[in-house]
Amino acid sequence: MATVDSVQRRLWARAQLRAADFGFAPGCENDVKNLTTNAANTLANEGYLSDPERLNIAEQNIERFIKEMIDEARRKGYDQLHEDTFAFARARLCPLWPLC
Repeated sequence: MATVDSVQRRLWARAQLRAADFGFAPGCENDVKNLTTNAANTLANEGYLSDPERLNIAEQNIERFIKEMIDEARRKGYDQLHEDTFAFARARLCPLWPLC
């Protein structure tokens, strides 16, 4: 059975992979890690830690969130993802289960 920690690591790895061409500024990295932790806790609280379909949705949605950050970073001419790109994606996408 999956644990909250293993699901958080899985979502964080997916976020890192999606953001590989940009990377995260330190403050933004913390924001995204917190987002993946909250998502893993939501999955646990709703009883979906071992549900492959729900885990797939969570992975797709973290990728979607990071894509929005990347799009905003490109518009701003950034070479890294920053807190303001996180705030942009959050404002644009949330609520987005299980992230926010």
